[in-house]
Amino acid sequence: MNKRLRALVWLSSLLVIAGTIALIVVGIVVTDDHPLSTLSPVGRQGRDIARLINPIFIVAGVVFFLVQGAVLALWWRYRVGGSESGDGEHGFYEDDEFPDQIHGNDRLEIAWTIIPTILLAVISVFTLVALFALDDVEASEEDMVVTVIGQQWWWEYQYHLDGNTDSPPDFVTANELVIPAGVDVALDIKSRDVIHSYWIPKLNGKRDAVPGRSHDWVIQADNPGRYRGQCTEFCGLSHGYMKMVAVALTPAEFAQWRDNQMTAADAPAEGTAAAAGWDTFRQQCASCHVINGLTSAANRDGPDDSPPDGWDIYGEFNGGDAGPVLTEELVAGAAPNLTHLMTRGTFAGSIFDLYLGAGDHIPYLELANQGTLNRGDLEAWIYNAPERKPADADGKRGMRAFPSLSPEDIDNVVAFLSTLD
Repeated sequence: MNKRLRALVWLSSLLVIAGTIALIVVGIVVTDDHPLSTLSPVGRQGRDIARLINPIFIVAGVVFFLVQGAVLALWWRYRVGGSESGDGEHGFYEDDEFPDQIHGNDRLEIAWTIIPTILLAVISVFTLVALFALDDVEASEEDMVVTVIGQQWWWEYQYHLDGNTDSPPDFVTANELVIPAGVDVALDIKSRDVIHSYWIPKLNGKRDAVPGRSHDWVIQADNPGRYRGQCTEFCGLSHGYMKMVAVALTPAEFAQWRDNQMTAADAPAEGTAAAAGWDTFRQQCASCHVINGLTSAANRDGPDDSPPDGWDIYGEFNGGDAGPVLTEELVAGAAPNLTHLMTRGTFAGSIFDLYLGAGDHIPYLELANQGTLNRGDLEAWIYNAPERKPADADGKRGMRAFPSLSPEDIDNVVAFLSTLD
């Protein structure tokens, strides 16, 4: 080994060690501000995961430095010195030469085989304990079950307040899971098309959403707040844009939010921009989107003997007493329920904020009253959604563009949507 190569090996080793230390320090410093951090849990299940991860990271760090230290020590101890031309026993080796090979130290080999085995066995025990704890999906005294449905590329939430998922949901929302703080909430996770994976890292680990199957999960937040999530199973064009938000409210605030979600929307007053927007919405959007109290089967295209696209898991109130219609068919083509769109903080699979600069300083229940509507992104989304988020609208995956809408039409549609609070 010549001097230049030896210096390069030494420098590379130092860079690896320095880089590892830097990553650890950066991870510790930025954890609290990172929206998708598992290392800053705010719920019981999240803490179970962190309690498993942190000791494993420590053990892995110790092993890393021991191994790297041993490699560097052996390299230093058995390095070759002398002139580049070679000067006998301690000279440099030519390219076709090899140093004396030393084989075997039975005690050392047995030790570095047994010690990692014992270490991994101990880690396995704690891992199994944590997995069994996470797999305990029995919620507390709260009866409510939320059916979480993944679809390219957004999430739907069907709330069953009595816990009976075989009956129609009491109400349906999208993109943002709203739960009472301090309560274990049971989730029933499904998919309409391909495999997705539901993950709110500060609250719990991820759970796959598999078409044709139902996976139980539970989620809990210690305190009120808004917690970001991300689909973690590659699901096509806009997988990276399939986000979600979990919103934890106080029990009293949650009851207020729940009661509002169960109300139907009112038609806007005649002669207003909102009324003109409703006419446009009814012609262009009601074939996919549901607005309880306003949309009906008459607005949809499809055979009379089966629910049309966008009406496959739940129906709408239709202003009647029957409640939503439930079917078993799981297909793509449904679109977010927009009945109370303005009560949400995000849209388009939670990739855009519905209100400008709202953050956490505006109470969630006051977003519609105090927030400044993000008209720019909302209007651009209505006009040409595939330009903002890749989609396959012809295959009923993602929202299509509406190039025929004039600026006035879009303004009127936004005026109508602004009434949905």
